[in-house]
Amino acid sequence: MDALSVVGGGIAGLALAAHLDPGRFQVTVHEQREEPPSVETSLAMWPEAQRALQKVGVLPAVRAAGSEFGGVALRDGSGNVLLRAGAPDVIGVSRVDLLRLLDAAVPASVIRAYGPVTSLPDPGPVVGADGVHSIVRRSVWGERARARLSPYLALRGIIDEPVPLDGGGEYWGRGQLFGIAPASRGRTYWYASYRSGLGPGGIDVDEALALTRARFAGRADGIDQVLTAATPGRRWRNGSGRCPIRAATGGETRCWWGTRHTA
Repeated sequence: MDALSVVGGGIAGLALAAHLDPGRFQVTVHEQREEPPSVETSLAMWPEAQRALQKVGVLPAVRAAGSEFGGVALRDGSGNVLLRAGAPDVIGVSRVDLLRLLDAAVPASVIRAYGPVTSLPDPGPVVGADGVHSIVRRSVWGERARARLSPYLALRGIIDEPVPLDGGGEYWGRGQLFGIAPASRGRTYWYASYRSGLGPGGIDVDEALALTRARFAGRADGIDQVLTAATPGRRWRNGSGRCPIRAATGGETRCWWGTRHTA
């Protein structure tokens, strides 16, 4: 039996661990945290992703948990539609729901190793699925592959309300972006990004949300409805300047200083 290590127990790492033949591979999944993240986002499952989920055996459950997109729209910063496209086969699903379903699909034979990974595991091949701050990528390509800060603040979150009528899609403006999409269980996922003087560390959640509201206020009804539902709550940050905002309806918003990574 061949040993294989997967660094990162997120969506990619768990999907791979669930799909590999346990009769051929002794898989070890390395993940820093024992509990999955609680801050939600929503992901669009296009047909290609759904085929992979079908192979893992979780597609019916993902469909049951998710919400259909129906269609997507590209808008200008004022909400005027530039382009519409049908997306009848696309499902919006919460990242938390998807991680839970993938985790349950991982065979019992897979070894779980919890804690920080500071060097490449051995023996056997190593699969890097450890995100933007990947130790695997830096181990192979060196410091030039380290994530670099960019001057963009980004926020994202889920509110317990359906997508505003004719408000879904992406709103593109000069130096800024706002998105509204379906999430699991009939909720709404939203995200925003723009150049900001905040960060990279010590971002105040009240200030970040107030700045976002001021930036997008009055531009489009859908954006106004979403931002009205978000209110500041608890604060958290790490070295990349990330902090969540509690939404008034029980969802969460995460804000962070933008990063990019090089290869």
